[in-house]
Amino acid sequence: MRRFRFIGWLLFLLLFMVDGVSAQAFPFRAVKKGEAIPDVTLTDLSGQPFSFSTLDKGVGVFLFFGADSKIKKRHSVKALRETWESLKPYRDRVTFVAIDAQGDSSDAIKAVTEAAGYDGTILQDMEKRAYKAFGIFVMPSVLIVKNGKIVTGFGYTHNFADLVKAEAEVALGIKTRQEVEEALHPRTKEMGSQEKEALRYYNLGKSMLKKGMTSQAEEAFKKALAIQASYAPAILGMAEIALSRGDISGARASLKKVEAIAPDALETVLVSAKVLAAEKKVDEALEKVLPLALTHPGSGEVNAVLAQLYEQKGDFKKALKYYKKALSLCQKGE
Repeated sequence: MRRFRFIGWLLFLLLFMVDGVSAQAFPFRAVKKGEAIPDVTLTDLSGQPFSFSTLDKGVGVFLFFGADSKIKKRHSVKALRETWESLKPYRDRVTFVAIDAQGDSSDAIKAVTEAAGYDGTILQDMEKRAYKAFGIFVMPSVLIVKNGKIVTGFGYTHNFADLVKAEAEVALGIKTRQEVEEALHPRTKEMGSQEKEALRYYNLGKSMLKKGMTSQAEEAFKKALAIQASYAPAILGMAEIALSRGDISGARASLKKVEAIAPDALETVLVSAKVLAAEKKVDEALEKVLPLALTHPGSGEVNAVLAQLYEQKGDFKKALKYYKKALSLCQKGE
């Protein structure tokens, strides 16, 4: 046991010599953009059938959700409420369907839809037909189709509703792809001198933290925050330091600040998982990180955190799997 933990820790240290992050992936494994939507028939809460193949004309938006955990339920309520509201101007031109893709009970489904204030079409996937046909691995997630063909899809993020609205507007011909891209991803302004200085101290702190030089790392992060008080990376650095000292409440306080700034950033989610793990809520931590292994396949940090979580859970076979993957990514320089 001790030997395994030593090897895991060694791989973890090797991994954090480099960082690797990739863009969020298309969250459906069994279908591709441009393909015809699978011919799946589900039923609504009253037992009436609904076939996906009927959407051979016009624009359709399918929101897949689940309610088998508190976190997933919370995200599902938020995604459904905000997305339904964002599409209000286009409801007469867009077919919007909410699908519980995990076979949850009618009561669980109603709890989500009622909390979201949603009164549109609701489908049950009791036999997980859509779940399998689309290969869903992130929930909530959305799929947008036009004339029976898959246009795009993406998993839950803080701006989920904005993305859905933008893609629907493109599909409807209301806006061009360029207009939407410029609105969603405005050009990044060049860093000012203060931000550059804060970044310099943050990078120094991160380097010190990797080497186990906690006091020096804390000093560097504090200097970064003295320059820019809301600098999220440095605040997360302080959360990491608090965790290293066993100060879970301090880590949670720092994390809360960042969640108000960048709730869905990769580092935010990973630190959140580490805090949950410190609170011995390993299953909740895994629930946060496992989707990242699919949406960020090139991130060694994600694999390292998964390895640590499985080791803490006592599942050493899976822990070793992720440690090996983390080391492989490190050796590739990813």
